[in-house]
Amino acid sequence: MSPTTSIPRFLLPQRGLIWSKSSTTFQTIRYASAKAKPAKKAPKQIVLEKPAKFNPPSHPAKKWKEPRQYPGPKLSEEEAASLKHKQYPNMMPPKGTFMHWFVNNKSIHLYITLGTLTTLAFTVWFTTFQRNSPFADMLPAGSQFFLHPIAYTRTFFKVLKLTSDYNTQETIERRKARVEDVAKRDAYRKAHGLDKQKGFGGWTAKSDDEVL
Repeated sequence: MSPTTSIPRFLLPQRGLIWSKSSTTFQTIRYASAKAKPAKKAPKQIVLEKPAKFNPPSHPAKKWKEPRQYPGPKLSEEEAASLKHKQYPNMMPPKGTFMHWFVNNKSIHLYITLGTLTTLAFTVWFTTFQRNSPFADMLPAGSQFFLHPIAYTRTFFKVLKLTSDYNTQETIERRKARVEDVAKRDAYRKAHGLDKQKGFGGWTAKSDDEVL
């Protein structure tokens, strides 16, 4: 029996030659009846067959060339410049013309749009003023604006002032009538003793005797 079997393991040192195991070596033995594998041959280099003649590729690289001028030779500078100002049917006007400036100018389009909107707004306002003003019969005819623009404008502002004063006076009277109506209701409630009743706004539940 080996000396390590009678001694507990925890009493022995954790490291030391006693715990080292002999490394086992494996030796490959080839018997005489076994056949050795043949060594792999190096791959042969692929050699392309020499062509009988030179065959260029079917799609060669494209090279930049000047565009062909049909039907004649290249145009001169004067002829090329004249083409820029030539008017073609169903096409935008060429540069340097009045129509090209008018179509591509943003400022003039802005003025035209704002002017059109302002004219429409003034027309609607003037039509409503003629229909609702009680002094519309004092306005001169529209043709007088072109014959006597100063007199027409002066008369128009007078009628506008009269209409404004009339609307102001009507509003004051309407407010005065409402105030008088509220005062009459208050006097009526005081005369009948309704102001002494409790409740929100004098509206409370009444008994049968009070209703009768």
